[in-house]
Amino acid sequence: MVQNAQGIGEGAGGEPVWPQSIPIADRLSQRSATVADNDFLLALFAESRPDLALLPEAVRTPLIQMQFDLQRNQYRNNAPDAVDWILELKQDGQTEPVGRCYLWQTTTEHRLLDLAVLSRWRRHGLGSMVLARLCAEAEQAGVPLRLSVWRANQDALRLYQRHGFVLDDAGSGKNGDLPEMTGYLTLRWSAEGGR
Repeated sequence: MVQNAQGIGEGAGGEPVWPQSIPIADRLSQRSATVADNDFLLALFAESRPDLALLPEAVRTPLIQMQFDLQRNQYRNNAPDAVDWILELKQDGQTEPVGRCYLWQTTTEHRLLDLAVLSRWRRHGLGSMVLARLCAEAEQAGVPLRLSVWRANQDALRLYQRHGFVLDDAGSGKNGDLPEMTGYLTLRWSAEGGR
């Protein structure tokens, strides 16, 4: 296993109300997720499922909890050495969790299992900063960076394509990879090609 100790962005990011003189990259930091982050992670997961918003609350809440638990169990079973980072922004000496980066690094590839940012923090460049750092780490390790994305998630697809990710037909189900899931595309970034 490759050590998952490098940081993502070396500071903390900001919101438009913050002084423009301090770059958002200097405010973005990460730390390992703990049990205390479960409520935040569940809320982040729920926010990423707008397709369930029309369901009655009595149905939606347990369904989201069940799907969240299933996803977490799948990640832990298929990638037990992965690191679950909480992305945080600093403002006025306080930190606020704004997203998650779940990353699995092996000697043959780096796999981005989940990258999510709270909706109110999207379009501030946070996802791009994280992806740029992950691509640089994969390049330094000499391995591709792979991920799976829901076909209908056009915003995420555009983000990944801007960073040079391409379809990866060979990226699923080999060398212990997480299997291709119906409705998802596997994308790959590498320094040698696909950029």
